[in-house]
Amino acid sequence: MARRVAQYLVSSPPCFEGATAAAAAAYQRDGAVCIRGALRGWVDAVASGIARNLASPGPHFESLPLGATSARFVNDYCNWRRIPEYESFVRESPAKALARAVMASERSIFYHEHVLVKEPLAASPTPWHHDQPYYPIDGDQLLSLWFPVDPVPLDATLLFVRGSHRHGYYAPRKFETQRNYDGSDELPTMPAIADAPHEHELLGWQLQPGDCVLFSGKTLHGAVGNASESRSRRVLTTRWMGDDARFAPRRWEISPPYTGGLQAGDPK
Repeated sequence: MARRVAQYLVSSPPCFEGATAAAAAAYQRDGAVCIRGALRGWVDAVASGIARNLASPGPHFESLPLGATSARFVNDYCNWRRIPEYESFVRESPAKALARAVMASERSIFYHEHVLVKEPLAASPTPWHHDQPYYPIDGDQLLSLWFPVDPVPLDATLLFVRGSHRHGYYAPRKFETQRNYDGSDELPTMPAIADAPHEHELLGWQLQPGDCVLFSGKTLHGAVGNASESRSRRVLTTRWMGDDARFAPRRWEISPPYTGGLQAGDPK
């Protein structure tokens, strides 16, 4: 499956050495952009934070497949206040400035962090989805900064449908069951991208620790399992909002399940 999907990747998608005007233009056009080396000084600290998180999971910890004790795809989120390495990354790293620059926003506001780890031989895929329907947020200036602390080959990298941030919303779905959320019937079901990759223009990058990918909350993305027998794929994702982000109630369950007491239309 990984090889079949990878053959449809855009040949030599652009990468950038910083949040340049060209990087921002690529993000606005494609819905995702790769920036090389900007977070190199934070690899060890974030890796330590991930280890601390895995040793002491939070209330939102999830492991797939359920009941597995090895070869797991695990994720956890909203732990930044109790994991000092995460809090330092949010407050002190270049992540905030990178997000602000590519969103073309006057400011970037931290939303939450999300750790995703695929252990060696973890077969569970990252189902195709986009992030924003899970959140009570509307607007064009919301992104994820995907920061791996391990080398990520093309056959394990996150893939994106180029330009899909302009397609509107699809129904959010549970990773465990891949069923749409209850109450999201007003939205169309996610297309089966993995079954017909030739119908889409896919982006994906081979990454080294210190590289990152920034992508819109509306960009469709997914990944296959981790075929490595010896190396995990450890990623810290941080999510950032820009000037036009507004609180938007949903008819379905939201994740993370926090609203901060905001009302419809309030700025985040």
